[in-house]
Amino acid sequence: MKKYVFLPDIAIADIAFEAYGKDEEELFQHAAEALLETMVNVGTVNAKEKRVIQLSNAKLDALLFDFLNEIVFLKDRDYLVFKTVKIKLKKNKNYQLAAELKGEKINPERHDLGNDIKAITMHLFEVKKEKDYWKARIVVDI
Repeated sequence: MKKYVFLPDIAIADIAFEAYGKDEEELFQHAAEALLETMVNVGTVNAKEKRVIQLSNAKLDALLFDFLNEIVFLKDRDYLVFKTVKIKLKKNKNYQLAAELKGEKINPERHDLGNDIKAITMHLFEVKKEKDYWKARIVVDI
């Protein structure tokens, strides 16, 4: 199964992609990886600094939306780009997300920067279970 695919025909002024996973945790992993790829060539980033994101939500799609926006927020507030992300997802009363991201401060001289993502949008946003895998459609505002 592919991790993600970019959808050039869906978003004209934005970036759209679909992420896939055998389960919800892998879906979140692949969605985050696709988002990171839109921001920077991760091969040019060193895993020097660690950030932990912990979120909770009753709805899986809202949790993914919040999580991806938090990655964008860390880029904007702390000037960080990330190389790696590790996801742990649990379901109790609510979905509980613990994500560990590793990267470093943005350095335009060293990093092959991509798009300056402003936010994840609700336009066409979707998370759903297919027959034997999970799929998310995500459009980001650039």
